Amino acid sequence: MRGSIEIHVVSLKYVIHHVSWSSLRPLHMKRASMVAFQTSVRIMRPRHELFAYVADPTQFPHWNSAVESVRATSTRPGEAGSTFLMRRALPTGPAENTLEILELTPPTTFAIRTTSGPTPFVYRYRFMADGVATILELDATVELAGLATLAGPLAGRAVRRGVDANLATLKHLLEAGAD
Repeated sequence: MRGSIEIHVVSLKYVIHHVSWSSLRPLHMKRASMVAFQTSVRIMRPRHELFAYVADPTQFPHWNSAVESVRATSTRPGEAGSTFLMRRALPTGPAENTLEILELTPPTTFAIRTTSGPTPFVYRYRFMADGVATILELDATVELAGLATLAGPLAGRAVRRGVDANLATLKHLLEAGAD
């Protein structure tokens, strides 16, 4: 087990290490570099509305630029433990991931993880009422493989920029009143 290095840049925290994700990573995945960060956005929508939209994985293609489609693969898609097939367009080419809802506590917490496919990740969203708006906080952990592991913090910043751009799209979409 190798050590970890933490690099703090503004509110961004990178954690690059070479340890197993234990239960969060499928056993067939090889060791790779992990990038962890936190980000947030304030959206002028009531907390329950924002939660309902973000916690529905089938809505991801509307606000996540890499996601092309998401469909439920379990019989009860609105519960913790339910699964989805997500198709994405990544810089390395088309990809499929199986998503699992880890936690669903309306209207405060929603967490998902990939259980198969490239770039394994765990995203934990928290929703906090702020007057008529909602602050959406995201704690993200993404596992990078291949050449991305060599880029270290640069790859982490690219992932963070992509996530921030997606949250800006979400903000624009919901504040414009679109469903």
